[in-house]
Amino acid sequence: MSSGSGSLRRQASAVPGPKPPCSIHPSAIISDKAVIVGIHPVSIGENVVLHPFAKITSNTGAVCIGKNCVISDRAIVGLSDSPGTFAGTTVELEESVSVESGSIVQAEKIGSGSTIEANSTIGPGVVVGKFCKITASSNIRSENLPDYTIVYGGNARRIDTTTKTRSDVRDLKLKGQAMHIETLKRLVPSNTMKWLS
Repeated sequence: MSSGSGSLRRQASAVPGPKPPCSIHPSAIISDKAVIVGIHPVSIGENVVLHPFAKITSNTGAVCIGKNCVISDRAIVGLSDSPGTFAGTTVELEESVSVESGSIVQAEKIGSGSTIEANSTIGPGVVVGKFCKITASSNIRSENLPDYTIVYGGNARRIDTTTKTRSDVRDLKLKGQAMHIETLKRLVPSNTMKWLS
């Protein structure tokens, strides 16, 4: 070790992946510490929020994130190039989807108004319907979920009949998501230019 007056700093050893072609709506909030990597296009819609350390990966296919979506810290959206993934497959989040901390979403599609709670995994090719709720630490590997499905406790399932039958409840969920995003816009510093250059 050097006894000089300057402090030693550990150099990062990981080489960042390539920047994919990005289409980002001007109202989106992309943290400077979010990660977007890959070779296929990434489309980020109106009022989307990517928290610090959220990761979007388009290594094997495009990623499309609809308006009013929130991707939390340590969440990963997109297909990696690991075994079992299919090249050219798109991962799509429709409008007002929340992907909470530590979750991995490789699904073909997540329907509007759905919530993927913390540390859950949605595998490649899965289609999750509208207004679904995947509770914390759930693991959906291959099956498709109809609209209004709640997955809970050891991957048990039920249909949320209240949300299914009442449009006012669905409207309130969407309004709540919009209010959450307005709050996040004040809390999460954005650096979208980092991804557009």
